[in-house]
Amino acid sequence: MKQTILILGTDKDQFNQIADLLGKNGYQTEIKNNFSLPAGKLQDNTIAAVIIDIDDTPQDNRVFRRFKQDNPNIVLLAVSSRPFHPELKESMEKYIFACTSKPVDPDEILFLLKSGCDRDISGQTAV
Repeated sequence: MKQTILILGTDKDQFNQIADLLGKNGYQTEIKNNFSLPAGKLQDNTIAAVIIDIDDTPQDNRVFRRFKQDNPNIVLLAVSSRPFHPELKESMEKYIFACTSKPVDPDEILFLLKSGCDRDISGQTAV
């Protein structure tokens, strides 16, 4: 079963490029032009990761905390043009696997997805 990557944000050109790249590397993608993480447990068991543009989203630590409580096996990757997000300190430390800068480097996003999706619930690398 292919892993699906959910992409959330409004930068259509950038996210279409990421979706094309991921498709060429064996991932399925779903792009949603909205600003928020889905609430509650995601019913689709094929979703391995969510890439979210935190420049576009009015998220706060409570939203990321709740998402990870409801979906502990889904990897959260953030993209941003800003180097610092002091308002998301807790999320960056505990809930977001990694944050990469925009424009997204193709090699970096593939590395981060592989690294994050190859971990089991305990955070240990799967063998």
